[in-house]
Formats: sequence, C-alpha cells, structure tokens
Amino acid sequence: MNSFYMLFLTDSLFIAPAFIGVLYFVARIWDAFNDPMMGLIVDNTRSKYGKFRIWLVIGTLVNSVVILVMYRSFHLQGTALYAFVAITYILYGMTYTIMDVPYWSWLPNLTNDPREREKVSVIPRIFASMSCLIIGTFGLYVIKWFNASKGLSDLSEYGFTSFAVIIVILFLFFVAITVFNVKEESTAG
Repeated sequence: MNSFYMLFLTDSLFIAPAFIGVLYFVARIWDAFNDPMMGLIVDNTRSKYGKFRIWLVIGTLVNSVVILVMYRSFHLQGTALYAFVAITYILYGMTYTIMDVPYWSWLPNLTNDPREREKVSVIPRIFASMSCLIIGTFGLYVIKWFNASKGLSDLSEYGFTSFAVIIVILFLFFVAITVFNVKEESTAG
C-alpha cells in the first residue's frame, strides 16, 4: 500500500514529497503507541467469538473503507487536501493495527506445539511475500490499464482508485477464509 500510496500522492495529487516524508514519520511514531494499545484491547477482549476473530473482522472492514477513501481526492485542494491526506493516512495505520495485531497474536494461540507453531506462522509470511511480489510487479500496469481504458494519463486518480477496489476485494476474501476456517475458543464468560 505505501509504495503505491506515495506514488498516488506525488504523481496524481501533487502533494509535496517533504510533507509525505513527515507524515510517514509521524505515523510511525503514532504506531509505537497505537500498537501496544491495541494489544491491550485484544488481551482484554471477552466474546463468544474469541478475542482475536472479532477484531480481525472489525479491523478488516474498517480498514477496507479507509483504503477506498484514501485513494480518492474528492476534488480537495490546498490545505484541505493536505489535511485529508494526513487524516486518512493516520486512520489507515490505526485501522490496519485493529486487524494486524490480533492476526499475528492469534498465530501463537493456535497450538501449544512449538514445531506446529513454526509451520503455521510461515504460511502467512509466504502468502504475504507472494502478494507483495505480484502487486509490486503488476500493480502499476493495472493502474495504467485502468487509466488507459478511460483515456486518462498513466497515473490518474481513477486507476489508483480502481486498483484499490481490487485490493480491498481480495483483502476481504482472504481474511474471510481465515475467519471462517480457523478455530478459536470462546473467551466469553
């Protein structure tokens, strides 16, 4: 997301690169506080769906909406556009944390067997690496194709927004596979 988002901001919305650098820096500092807070929330969750699955669903749904919004400019300009970009990028990080912290915390809780835990934790890393490779290799071609289909310049907003829709659909699909197929004990009670 970050590599395409940076390109979207600089080449489609013409946001100053220095602003983006500061924004990314501030977002990483906020993550240093945000991630442990989410960990505490997950640890203290008690529900009939368990303590991980519920946050994975909530985080994925909210993050999907934020992704779709952040790849739009809504015809904003100047200070309003800069404020919009800052808010949506910080929200992206926060909503991603709602999904990501429970996801990676869930893995060690799937089994008590250390060997099985090692096997289970490798699978998501393999798929994450494959998706980064595929998206990194072909993403820009897809964005340009969407824009060309509308007679727009290569890096117009339309292509980025359309590509974000595809990513969100895939994101929802693959998280749904996890949510419906991975067993978790109830923590209610």
